[in-house]
Amino acid sequence: MTVVIPFFLLLFALLVMQKTMQHRNGNPFRYAISVVIVGVVLAFTAYTVWMILQHGYLEIIRFMGMYVYIAMYLIATFISYVLLNLILKFWPKKNNYTEIIVLGAKIDDEGVLSETLRERLELAVNNYLANRAQEKPTKIFVTGGSIDPESPTEAEEMAGFLLAQGIPAEDIVCENRALNTDENFYFTKQLLQNPEPVLVVTSSFHLIRTHFFAWQNQVQIEMKGARSSVFSWGYSVVREYLAFFILTKEINFICMISLAIYSILQVSKLY
Repeated sequence: MTVVIPFFLLLFALLVMQKTMQHRNGNPFRYAISVVIVGVVLAFTAYTVWMILQHGYLEIIRFMGMYVYIAMYLIATFISYVLLNLILKFWPKKNNYTEIIVLGAKIDDEGVLSETLRERLELAVNNYLANRAQEKPTKIFVTGGSIDPESPTEAEEMAGFLLAQGIPAEDIVCENRALNTDENFYFTKQLLQNPEPVLVVTSSFHLIRTHFFAWQNQVQIEMKGARSSVFSWGYSVVREYLAFFILTKEINFICMISLAIYSILQVSKLY
């Protein structure tokens, strides 16, 4: 794990750089912080390479020991991420909602819904029918756009699935502009009709980021996570952890650089 850390830091810098270039016209303060983070991480990685090239085997082992603290931090945050995700999944629901938001997911070029998206929609249908059985009027909001303007949006394909399941068209509301989770809430919030909490249906591995963006957009929610295969869940949890790690990059950067400085001071005593 320790040997992998320099490569992880390089990946971290590259992902932050990619996000920074995508949002150059956003908040200038956050943009400046992102530039600083990328610069420091790249300099630290270059310093690692220099140390390896300039010093002997024993010194390299001692130097790599600096990354032990960062490795422990990553392991701790990953375990915490998984546990928090499970807590959110099994947290008791109040079930007093009359609006359901289904977050979109990838659709292939032929318009075939992925297994992940089908599981979300089926869970939404089950909750919709449970509400209707109690004579509680309920609407389903499907949210997701398309990068290709010539292709149907995720929301349109999701609406087609719901119609095929017998959901009345008047109970389906499409939001066709969102291209990420943040935009899912930003645009759907404008369509909501009731101030009370809404039920958000997503995948079980996506709950933390969902909660974060709902809070950021001031949308009161209850969440339910759709199931996924074991293989898909494992891959998706790692991907979501990385995405949330980048999303909270300022906090993670401060923690990692503090640990790195502390470990450098400790290792320097060995020379």
